[in-house]
Amino acid sequence: MYPMKADEYEFLYGNRLATVFRLNGSIKIIGFINGNTFELRVMTIGNYPRRKGWGKRALQFLRPKFRKISVTEICEEALPFWLKMKECGLVDNLWTIKDGRTLYLIKRTTKLGRAG
Repeated sequence: MYPMKADEYEFLYGNRLATVFRLNGSIKIIGFINGNTFELRVMTIGNYPRRKGWGKRALQFLRPKFRKISVTEICEEALPFWLKMKECGLVDNLWTIKDGRTLYLIKRTTKLGRAG
């Protein structure tokens, strides 16, 4: 696979400044930078096929940029992916699951493994 081509820009999200990393023109990572930590809110792989490693590669691009990466507002169906990325060391914390408009804190340990 070839190296990721990256663009970075910012926009106002409510009263916070969000940062967008756009990789290969289609993959997007959206979140909030606070010093050397990153709160990842959204990651999409665009037109790339699912389950082919594109999400993992995007996180491998992001990992060296921050000491700590936390993921919030995770869609429930994506939780297995995020648990695997935490196990691989590509993210440090998984904080909340979003179900419609409701947010749930992830317990320190779950049936699927350590999540907190």
